[in-house]
Amino acid sequence: MDPKILTENGWKTVVQKFKLKDNGLQKALAIFEKLPDEKAGEKLKAVAVISQSANALKKDKDVAAAPAALKYVTDVAAAAQAQTAELNKAIALAEKNAALAAKKAESAGKKAEEEEEDEKEEGDYHVKLLAAFQKLKGAKGLTFEFIVCDAKPFCAVMAAKKITPKHKEELTKITGGSKRFLHLGTCQFVDGKYDFRMEQPVTGLARKLQDSIKNYVGKKLPIKVGAESAEEDDAPPAAAGAAQSAAAKPPSPALAKAPQLWHGTVKEVEKTLAQLKSAIQKEFASEGPKLIAEVEQHVNKFDQILENLDHSLADALNKAGAATSPAARQAELKAARSIFERCIKFVASDPLVAHIDSNPFGVKTDLKNKVGGVLKTMAPAFA
Repeated sequence: MDPKILTENGWKTVVQKFKLKDNGLQKALAIFEKLPDEKAGEKLKAVAVISQSANALKKDKDVAAAPAALKYVTDVAAAAQAQTAELNKAIALAEKNAALAAKKAESAGKKAEEEEEDEKEEGDYHVKLLAAFQKLKGAKGLTFEFIVCDAKPFCAVMAAKKITPKHKEELTKITGGSKRFLHLGTCQFVDGKYDFRMEQPVTGLARKLQDSIKNYVGKKLPIKVGAESAEEDDAPPAAAGAAQSAAAKPPSPALAKAPQLWHGTVKEVEKTLAQLKSAIQKEFASEGPKLIAEVEQHVNKFDQILENLDHSLADALNKAGAATSPAARQAELKAARSIFERCIKFVASDPLVAHIDSNPFGVKTDLKNKVGGVLKTMAPAFA
């Protein structure tokens, strides 16, 4: 059946020629014609109204009295049925592609997380180093590469899944310009110690590494290098005082501003979605109860946006900003980062976001760009 029969002018001509009473078919055809192919969901709803209206007209006595008009509405009903099948296929394909895109985005997110150490700034060296040791301790069998940059009074060590030139650059800055990279090997947490392994263990390196780590992160960790060990013990008063001083540092400007920025963004999204709901409800206000109920059911799905882009990210960042120690802040930032990455994934790949951004009701939402831009601006809060 030729889908071109699903046009407003075609039916309008039949109505005028046979002096028929339209039952809403003309408006449904007009809506269908204006919708682009990429809005398959909306077209499917319009086709459903067309099919319902055409099938009702087939029973109309005036239409039945005009064989040409009856044939026309019969053809319209058949074309609507064919379009329904095609649109369902298109929607299924779109959902499949969206799922693949989401999976790809998730994979990219995991890759970005693995490389996050390379992207942080110099000022976060102590946070990055402590986080690496926490990961090694928390995951049985996890192995990181490590490198040591020699300097006085303290050397600097870096542990990561893969040591890169960026790590060397950072260690050079940390040590005031030293480029003496003496040791490279692997590190695991084994039998209660951080076991640094290399082809030729260096005498005295265990104590040297322990002193370096204590200097930069304020913790004396149990270290093992070859046959040598530097045991963990309580920090002396001076070190404890230094740790307390470090704990008193306020959050970075980016972290301090991020919660309020996100609260404002969520409120703006709420306002935009409310405007869109109102526009859609107004557009279909004159329709029958059944169609209005379908429209209400459709707009209620917009709440899924607010369920994914809620205030929990701001709350988590507030907790990180209020943390009283570097370790506690790092833990809170880790929890906030999980929410942050979920928001990024949702905005970038969820079909509902794209569906809302392409709405034909005169409300410019642009959620993908606006919310995505805010999230990008907030990224330094996690540094």
